[in-house]
Amino acid sequence: MVHRTRKRLTKTELKRDPVAENLEKAWNFCREHLKALSITLVVVAVGIVAIQAAVRTSHRQNEDAMARYLMADMLYEQAEQVAMSGQPQQASQLLGQSYTLATQTWEQNQNRIWGRRACVLSAKAGILLGRYDEVITRLQQLMSSRPQQQIEVSARLHMAVALENRAGSEDLLNARDNYTALLADSADFPLIAAEAMGGLARLSLAESDIPSARAWLERSLAMKADTTDFEEYMLARMDWAEGQPE
Repeated sequence: MVHRTRKRLTKTELKRDPVAENLEKAWNFCREHLKALSITLVVVAVGIVAIQAAVRTSHRQNEDAMARYLMADMLYEQAEQVAMSGQPQQASQLLGQSYTLATQTWEQNQNRIWGRRACVLSAKAGILLGRYDEVITRLQQLMSSRPQQQIEVSARLHMAVALENRAGSEDLLNARDNYTALLADSADFPLIAAEAMGGLARLSLAESDIPSARAWLERSLAMKADTTDFEEYMLARMDWAEGQPE
C-alpha cells in the first residue's frame, strides 16, 4: 500500500494567521474607501428616515380623509332627517355643507379609498342639489381611476341617476344603458340592481310605457324591504293611467 507523504509547512506558513490577514485587508479597504462608505451609510440612513416619515404621513392623511368622509356622511344624514321634519331651508344648507366637504375630500385623496367613497357621497348630494354637470364629470374621473368593484357599481348607479335627471336626449339613452348594465351585477350587488330596476321603471313611465314601468318596479320592489313614498306615487300613477279609457 502506497502512503502519501504529507507536505510539511514552512516556518513562514506556520506563522500566517488567515483570520488576522482578512481583518487587516478589511481594515485597509475601509480606510481606503472611508469617504464612500460614510456617504453610503448616510444615504441609507436618510432613506430609512424618509420612508418612515412618508408612511407616517400617509397614515395621517388616510385618517384625515376618513374623518372628513364620516363628517360629510353625517351632514348628509342630518339633511335627510331635517328634510323629513319639514325644514327644507336648513336641509339644503346641511346638504350643501356635505357636498362641499365630500368634494374637497375626493379632490385631495383621489387614490385613497375614503376619497373615492367621498366622491360617491358628493354625487348623492350633488344630484339632490341639481349639480348634474359637476357630478357627471367627477364620476367620470372616479371610474377612469379603476376603483374597487363596490365603489365602481355605486358610481355607475349615481352616474345613471345624474344623467336621468339632466334629461337630455343622449342623457336618457346613456342612463338606460347604465341601468341595464348594472343588472349584470344583481347577484353580487342586489340593492344596486334593485335601484337600477327602479331607474328603468322611471324611464319607462316617463315614456308612457306603463306595462314596462310596472314590470321593472315590481321586480325592484321584490328585491327591497321597503317601498318609498315615491314608489307608491309611481304605482298610483300607473294605476290611474291604466284605468283611463283608450
